[in-house]
Amino acid sequence: MKKIIAGAVMASALLAGSPLPWTSLDGQVYAATSVKPVISRYPVNVNGTLTTIRSLHHSGVALFAASDLAKLFSAKCTYDKAHQRYEIRRTSPAIRIVLQAGQNKAFVNGKHFSLSIAPQRSGKELYIDAKPIAKLLGGQWQTENGIAVVSTSGSFRSFSETWEFDGSPSVIHGVTFHHASFYSVYDIAAAFDAAVHVDKKTSMVKVTKGKRTVLFHPFSYTLNANGKKMNMPIAPFIQKGVPYADLRSIVRALGGDIDGRFIATAGLIKGMSTHPQWVNQNTLLISRPDDSTSLLLDIRSRTAIRSINQMDLTLSPSGKQAAYVDENGHLFIIDLLSNVVKQIGDDDEVKTDFVWSNDGRSLYCIYGSNNEAIAVVSLETGSINKLIDDKVKYKTDLRLSPDGTKLLYTVANEGKTNYTDDQKTDVDSIDTSGTDPQLFLVDLSSANKQPTPLTSSPDNKVNSAFLSNSEIVYVSAIDSETARPSLKRTRNGNEQTLLADQNIIDAVVVKSRIYVAIETNGIYTIRIFDPSTSSWTTMGSTKNEITSIAPSPYDNQIAVTIATENGEKISILRNGRWIDMTK
Repeated sequence: MKKIIAGAVMASALLAGSPLPWTSLDGQVYAATSVKPVISRYPVNVNGTLTTIRSLHHSGVALFAASDLAKLFSAKCTYDKAHQRYEIRRTSPAIRIVLQAGQNKAFVNGKHFSLSIAPQRSGKELYIDAKPIAKLLGGQWQTENGIAVVSTSGSFRSFSETWEFDGSPSVIHGVTFHHASFYSVYDIAAAFDAAVHVDKKTSMVKVTKGKRTVLFHPFSYTLNANGKKMNMPIAPFIQKGVPYADLRSIVRALGGDIDGRFIATAGLIKGMSTHPQWVNQNTLLISRPDDSTSLLLDIRSRTAIRSINQMDLTLSPSGKQAAYVDENGHLFIIDLLSNVVKQIGDDDEVKTDFVWSNDGRSLYCIYGSNNEAIAVVSLETGSINKLIDDKVKYKTDLRLSPDGTKLLYTVANEGKTNYTDDQKTDVDSIDTSGTDPQLFLVDLSSANKQPTPLTSSPDNKVNSAFLSNSEIVYVSAIDSETARPSLKRTRNGNEQTLLADQNIIDAVVVKSRIYVAIETNGIYTIRIFDPSTSSWTTMGSTKNEITSIAPSPYDNQIAVTIATENGEKISILRNGRWIDMTK
């Protein structure tokens, strides 16, 4: 407790700007001199950990208690009364240092060693020059502004690293010792376009950016960010006038976020983010359910290009436009480059499951309050043409074939309701037999456009998609606690199982390749099936809960929604690496 209290007192004095009892020159010799030895507690940063050790200041020289110094290096200091000498010994790595008060010579493992400053004795303790002893013990001792920085294993090593700040590279210099890395606060601040000031009297470091102010001191684990206290895992220090600190702590205090070697200076976009769609190779369109908006997200800088006051947008094949309906059922097209919004016609019937035509001139949709029809909307005239109007309710999952000549959708028939009275006011039971969802295909080139049933099996069919103009894939699942889903492919009535008995989270087809997200024992894996080689490739795995995937049609990137405590976030799987876009 004495060490803690003394350290706290010293830190308080430094933080308050109280004058110290000596004036520092190089941390070892002081301009002020005194006749009588003064013993005090000296602040020490040991491998990033704060403590204090006893020091003696006499005739302008600062010496340190040999027993305290030895403990820092996992060594022991003993006194040989018969020979009036002190011994610092450590077994691994083995070393034996013999010292005597008033003698400039020492013995190190039996060999003579010269000391520039002779040790001094005060009471029963020997006080020694720390620099050469620390070096003999395999480390390094350095002092500045009345605070010592100590490496107990190896010397301080300078380094430089290239980090991406909002997508632009910046070089950050630093110092590392004993497995701890400290980064130049000047370099970090420059990348944030912030200013740094070091108070020469108190050693207080102040970093400012706009209205944000960060304060910290070399003898404290705590920094103050706009009045809010934050803890640092390692204590900062000052070397040759440059403050060094934990990178993550400074970035966080300045309002930034770190993901790998990427730093978002304004922080990653917060809040629930869902439904990523690829606008182009570097841009995502994402939905923001918290405020019913959408964002265009630059994945290089991980910043928002523009906010759109609509959600549930359906992106066009070119990535330049998106479609949506408002609360009144009216259809709108937004130009993502100019942000210009255009209403298409004045029809207010319910429209869902939009699918763009390949030429971007029309939209297919499921039409009607009971999803009973399929229609196509001309974006030039606003006219609506019902392609399928068979009154069969609850059509879903509308898909268009790669060549634009066929439509695929799913229908789950209604259950039969049995009543106990003729007035049909009291339900007796509901017969769900025969209500299993089935896939239907429509040939748009035919005259009558009659829906053709593709399946009749009693299983749930989800994530259906065209693999080619003649091949269709879907996930098959049954209501059972033991049976897990399978991925199936169908062609001309022939069905093949591509992946059996797997917990398939999502399945998507992009450019004739099947992407699936699978969960096994808490591990989520994304795999790709290539029909041309009938082979599977694993793209990446994570312990984070994947909820959906959106492969890029431009390259090998995959946008992924991941569940968090605060909703879903967007990440990208790129070359086996997971990269957070939002949080």
